[in-house]
Amino acid sequence: MNDQVDRPDRLPLALSELALVGVHLAVVLGFSRLYEDWSFLGDLAAFTVAAHLLASVCRRRRIPVPVTLVVALGGAALVATWLLFPASTRFGLPTGQTWELAREALREARTRFEEVAAPAPVLPGFQLASGLALWWAVWFGDWAAFRLRATIEAVAPATVLFVFGALLGSGDHRMMASATFAAAVVGFVAAHRALRAQLDQHWLAPAPSAGPRAVLRAGAGLAVVGVLAGVVVGPQLPGTDDEPLVRWRNESGTGGDRTTVSPIVDLRKRLVDQSDTELFTVRTDRRAYQRLTALDRFDGQLWSSGGQFSPAEGRLASLSPTAPAGPANTQEIEIEALSAIWAPAAFEARSVTDSSGELRWDPASSTLIVDRSEPTSDGLAYTVVSQAPVVGPADLARASSADPPDIAQRYEALPADFPAVAARSAREATATAPAGDRYAQAVALQDWFRNRFRYSLDVPPGHGDDALVAFLASREGYCEQFAGAYAAMARSLGIPSRVAVGFTPGDPDPEDPTLYRVRGRHAHAWPEVWFTGVGWVPFEPTPGRGMPDAEAYTGVPEAQDRSVPTVSIVTTSTTSTTVAGSPPPTPATSTPRDARPQPAAAPADASGPGPSAGTWAALVAVLVGLALVAWLLVVLVVAPLIHRRRTAPDAAGDVLHAWHDALGPVRWHSGLVPAPAETHREFASRAARPLGELGLPFAELATLATRAAWDPAGADAEQARRARSLSRDLRTRAIAAQGPWSRVRRRLSWREALGRPRPAAG
Repeated sequence: MNDQVDRPDRLPLALSELALVGVHLAVVLGFSRLYEDWSFLGDLAAFTVAAHLLASVCRRRRIPVPVTLVVALGGAALVATWLLFPASTRFGLPTGQTWELAREALREARTRFEEVAAPAPVLPGFQLASGLALWWAVWFGDWAAFRLRATIEAVAPATVLFVFGALLGSGDHRMMASATFAAAVVGFVAAHRALRAQLDQHWLAPAPSAGPRAVLRAGAGLAVVGVLAGVVVGPQLPGTDDEPLVRWRNESGTGGDRTTVSPIVDLRKRLVDQSDTELFTVRTDRRAYQRLTALDRFDGQLWSSGGQFSPAEGRLASLSPTAPAGPANTQEIEIEALSAIWAPAAFEARSVTDSSGELRWDPASSTLIVDRSEPTSDGLAYTVVSQAPVVGPADLARASSADPPDIAQRYEALPADFPAVAARSAREATATAPAGDRYAQAVALQDWFRNRFRYSLDVPPGHGDDALVAFLASREGYCEQFAGAYAAMARSLGIPSRVAVGFTPGDPDPEDPTLYRVRGRHAHAWPEVWFTGVGWVPFEPTPGRGMPDAEAYTGVPEAQDRSVPTVSIVTTSTTSTTVAGSPPPTPATSTPRDARPQPAAAPADASGPGPSAGTWAALVAVLVGLALVAWLLVVLVVAPLIHRRRTAPDAAGDVLHAWHDALGPVRWHSGLVPAPAETHREFASRAARPLGELGLPFAELATLATRAAWDPAGADAEQARRARSLSRDLRTRAIAAQGPWSRVRRRLSWREALGRPRPAAG
């Protein structure tokens, strides 16, 4: 007997399975837009391939659904353990330590997800979450493609993951990722249609149709043409460079949301790891703190900010009251290695001239940044003129405590769960200040920190609620904690406050006393307090630091770090966030792979309007909800519709469905399947001898199927009833002829799972 005739073409099935693997690997490749390096690739690719192998085995062995779910969950746990936490296993199995490490990794990922924007460091928590999402997408796709025989539903979860990565990802590898994913999806659609063309052979259709190889060739051709058209021709079409109809991501250099490393998150890294690195120089006759930006939003975990930036050309707009201004402070600044978007300036910048690049200005936060077209301000040279208000203790004491509504609403806001211990400490620290005297309260709170706390870099970074409570308990920290704690506690007293981030004046050049060299160890943060009629006034709660020209009202003499720096190896990781008016950061150094995972540190910080924890939680909840809705739609709506479509209620459809059901018993009994070129009667004739006594009812069924498929009149109800009766009879007699044990073996057979025949004897 000709084996090529008896066996169906296996190519469409193999290609369909491989194409689905390709779709999910393309999603993995698309994650390159989320991560700052390629170390993520191996783990996620292994997750994907392992999930496909396990899902394929379960499908081929026809393992029951409840058992399949257990296998899927157990497989995910084992693969995640072997890839991400191998040192915690015992005999290759997860232990209690494994679960604890996974829990800590996910907790850290949740915290960092609120702070980080792409490209992000490759952390085990991110890898675990991504791997589990891919695992679910693979199992759902395999079930939809090869059990429901649904094409679009099979790639829906993968598409959701790819779009999620595209929305949050950076612009890196955009064209490569999009083209690869598009090619993979179109290739799968072509391969899967070819598979369905084979499974739905033309004897089930009312007329002959193209074979699976023809469908496969046509689909492959369309895939190549479509992807090439999108990648090569698309960017050349008229209007490609025009402004978008809906601007959801700003890439035109005109302001808007941009992504950057938060300056306050970067503080400890600069203080410790870049302590002796020269970041920029300032030529000026007046020493001053060089300010980067101000953070005005506190949600319990993060200090962040947002702003409306406009071109910084000549005179700069100001929102400060018209308080008496001091003498002009002209600064000639050259940035060397700041690796950020900000352009430092003494508070408050009034005009910018002679800039080697385009700058933008936000008057609310008094912030200068480079244009969107520039990734960082490194290499920038410019001249800025600043003027600070001239204030003394009497001026601040006379200032009214009646704040404008917009100031009070924005700069006194605290989360509902603000720690009671912090509010109580603020009241205790200012207990000696006269009630209603904002200046006295501000100085008392400043002195409370300076007199009762110790400066130390040997503490975890962060200033959220948990870090604030720990800081108040340990009474040691560095400028990030002092500034964040001061501003939050001042707000609890009804004092509008924010956190400024920048640098102390720097070291004067020995040969040129007007040239100051600002290094990493000069990075600093300090609070600013609002006084109606005066504006924003800085205070200095950090021991060992003092702002120039501020001793008159702070009582703190000028001071900054003057220690001999020690250069250490960078092993910590920085985080980033989305900031209104900030571009992508330069890659940060990730935690060494052999050192991960570690328990999550205290929450780090971010600048920018960066979405709050509630916003991110809502986004994740929406995505999870959409995924569940999609699952329910497929299970409760799509699958029944597909089944109903294949079991049409008309008589001709019933006859053809009965024929299809009879092919299984015929295959069990004879080992034969129809050849693509055979009609129903031709196949029945060829199968007559191997079928023996079953040949006659099968031949009758073939006659009914031929009429139903080709006769314009179709079939009537009686013929449909007869066809169903013949099909049931064939199934019953075929099973009885082989015995009960053969039925069990058939259910466990991978050939039966694929609809493949057993080789015919002889």
